[in-house]
Amino acid sequence: MNRTEHILCCLAEEAAEVGHRVSKALRFGLSEIQEGQALTNAQRITQELNDLLAIVELLEEVDVLDRSTDIHAIDRKKNKVLAHMAYAERCGTLTP
Repeated sequence: MNRTEHILCCLAEEAAEVGHRVSKALRFGLSEIQEGQALTNAQRITQELNDLLAIVELLEEVDVLDRSTDIHAIDRKKNKVLAHMAYAERCGTLTP
């Protein structure tokens, strides 16, 4: 395994940790503080996102990724999510 592959492995791990923490927040609430922890699930999600962004920055530094912000792509994604949420409301699977 080379350095790039190692950092990519870290990226996958951090992405999984974000998903894991989000799953906990969905099950127990954003404001819940897990026994033995000092932070809420919302705060822990923020920590995991910061860890993920740190790995993204490492990948940028070794010229693997170019994370130039594409505001139009971001807006398209947000609109797509909002459209799916509206559809889910019409289906009765999402409460307004």
